[in-house]
Amino acid sequence: MKPDMSEHQASRAEDATLRLFGLPLRNTTLALAAGELLRAAARGQRRNVYFVNAHCVNVAASDAVYDGILRAADLLYADGIGMRIAARAAGETLRDNVNGTDLFPLLCAGAAQAGLELAFIGGRPGVAQACARNMMAAHPGLKVAYVQDGYFPAARTGAVLEALAQSRARLIFVAMGVPRQEQFIHRHDAELGDTVRLGVGALFDFYSGTMPRAPSVLRRLGMEWLFRLLVEPRRLFRRYVLGNPRFLARVMWRRLLSRATLTHAPLSG
Repeated sequence: MKPDMSEHQASRAEDATLRLFGLPLRNTTLALAAGELLRAAARGQRRNVYFVNAHCVNVAASDAVYDGILRAADLLYADGIGMRIAARAAGETLRDNVNGTDLFPLLCAGAAQAGLELAFIGGRPGVAQACARNMMAAHPGLKVAYVQDGYFPAARTGAVLEALAQSRARLIFVAMGVPRQEQFIHRHDAELGDTVRLGVGALFDFYSGTMPRAPSVLRRLGMEWLFRLLVEPRRLFRRYVLGNPRFLARVMWRRLLSRATLTHAPLSG
């Protein structure tokens, strides 16, 4: 049995970074990512954390503001088969598929053990609440200090941020979809205080039981996107049926230009 890594060794492993589409992506594992984020939360360190997948790359290519938000992030993780393909085209290998959905239970387990409180913002009414109940039942001792659906009017934003600050949550999960969740985190960076903030997409839907997740065999094959398309064909048609070929064309075009272009060129423009 291999001995556990020291914190110094873990930190060195966490620091491994590769660049795809000009974005510095942490090349790590789910377990190491969870440890890094939990330590940051326990120490009161401010971290804006986003998970970059093919859809994010497509959005950033036509949205310079969103592209800038990704570049200003503290931590970016590569999510999904598309980013694995892009890494291979650049001569790199991703150690793991570090996506928010698989990372979430690790963070909940660690937060319960460390006494770190969570906050959930986003999703349809009732979904985040159901997710909170399910996770607290699955992880005894876990505290979800604040829950708010994503359908509050702009006029209530100040009240939401004030209630969030009063909750003293250390990890804040924002599920508003791309790019709205990243815009929310970036815009309210000061009001969110010294916390770890993560943009997590449809995560609450999965853990509330509102939406099924792809079977593990499809996830291992990198085909979770296909399952999601079959479940929500109208909503996700543009993202996957039109978006995936567009993303692959970007990968191949940059690969044809040169490996350096693929790894360092900006997305937008």
